[in-house]
Amino acid sequence: MATPHVAGVAALVWSHFPDCSNKQIREALIATAEHPGAGGCDNEYGFGLVDAKAAYDYLSNRGCGFSVGETLGGCNQCVECTSAPTSSPTAFPACPGNEKYFKLSLETDNYGGETSWKVTSPTSGEVTAGGGYQSSTTYTEKRCIQSDACTFEISDSYGDGICCGYGN
Repeated sequence: MATPHVAGVAALVWSHFPDCSNKQIREALIATAEHPGAGGCDNEYGFGLVDAKAAYDYLSNRGCGFSVGETLGGCNQCVECTSAPTSSPTAFPACPGNEKYFKLSLETDNYGGETSWKVTSPTSGEVTAGGGYQSSTTYTEKRCIQSDACTFEISDSYGDGICCGYGN
């Protein structure tokens, strides 16, 4: 569970600081990790337990203008085993006013026309939706939506499921 949890926290923090590099995000996570074991990096806890709020506060106070040395990963990872880090994500376009950015990556099954989705808000109901997709196609939907929109629902109109049943 540790790796997916840390990756999720890194993505969350990075979404608030898209101008930071991947190395700066990693530095913030390491610098603010809680160390339940011995200080520093160890085989029991690595660099410690990730703390999303502390990493957010760290970058809020420090910004993304600091330099970071070579990033190897792990406590004892060898230099020749290190692959190049991924590049920084493309910054999301700015949404007007108090709206937030919504991005959906969707891969349809053999019956794409049966797939639809919607995002709803507790104050105004449906705020955006999609449907009418081609079969076996990958789509990326990008929208600005009101800030209180919080429910995502995907549907299969035939009712046999998306992906793994008859729609395969």
